[in-house]
Amino acid sequence: MRQTIQALALGAALMFAPAAVHAQAEVEQTQDAVADPENTIIVTGESDREVVEELGKIITRPSRAGKPIARFDDAVCVKVSGLPDDMAELVAQRIRDNVSSIRGVSLGEEGCKPNAFVGVLNNVTQAVDNLRTDEPWLFEGLLSYQLDRIYDGSEAVRAWHVFDERNMDGSQIPGKQRGTSGEDSIASTINMIENASRFGRTRVNLTGAVVLVETGALREKTFRQLADYATIRILASVSDEIDTARSSLPTMLTLFGPRSPYQPTELSEFDRAYLESLYDLPANSRDGQVIAAAVTRYRTNLGMED
Repeated sequence: MRQTIQALALGAALMFAPAAVHAQAEVEQTQDAVADPENTIIVTGESDREVVEELGKIITRPSRAGKPIARFDDAVCVKVSGLPDDMAELVAQRIRDNVSSIRGVSLGEEGCKPNAFVGVLNNVTQAVDNLRTDEPWLFEGLLSYQLDRIYDGSEAVRAWHVFDERNMDGSQIPGKQRGTSGEDSIASTINMIENASRFGRTRVNLTGAVVLVETGALREKTFRQLADYATIRILASVSDEIDTARSSLPTMLTLFGPRSPYQPTELSEFDRAYLESLYDLPANSRDGQVIAAAVTRYRTNLGMED
């Protein structure tokens, strides 16, 4: 996947050129935007645990077959395209700063090969359709339900990851072959036989992340908002398909929601609690464990009493 993301990054100058001029005008207009105190929502009362837990369940793209929740093991190396160079670097640096602030995830050194790509362009859905036809290697190993998830959520964003299941020590699982899923395959047979003995002793790595954002959606958004939204979509397999009419907890994932009652200005307390829990727990943790840890961390960070 390192090679695929690098190849996408090398072609980005051509792929995203039409969006750059428009994005520059739209983002520059709002770079000085400030937080509106009236848009800050704080969860209080007896149901705060339930509210945090519910949002955690909503955003988490559930693992299948009892597999661990996915996260990066390799250092994260960010590439931003589709914006003028100076603007792209501002967004990329903000993402790097966010990554550096999360214990348990490392940041790639200067000159690293990109494995986390953020692109700004026109018609993100058509772009994904074209890539699936012309560059299928960008979706290597994704199952049908994982491909379907790319199109869920905000129409302004298309995001996906490539995954790699490994033993806890990072070694390959015997018989595990990427893209082999047929019932008669040797890999499938071995995996079925060994599944019980491997339960709890494997991890699922995120080996690549792609976040594509519609140019027009950047109107009235800041660099920080774009970068912070991209951060959580890069570091975690989450969805921004949130019913903002029901949610009472701030999260950056509502940034591109069509009916969001507020616009978050940066990663929220919930967002940070979720990411910190994801990367602080053991690599073989399940969805529910991460969500439960996020609830506790959120309450602790805000000084809430049990």
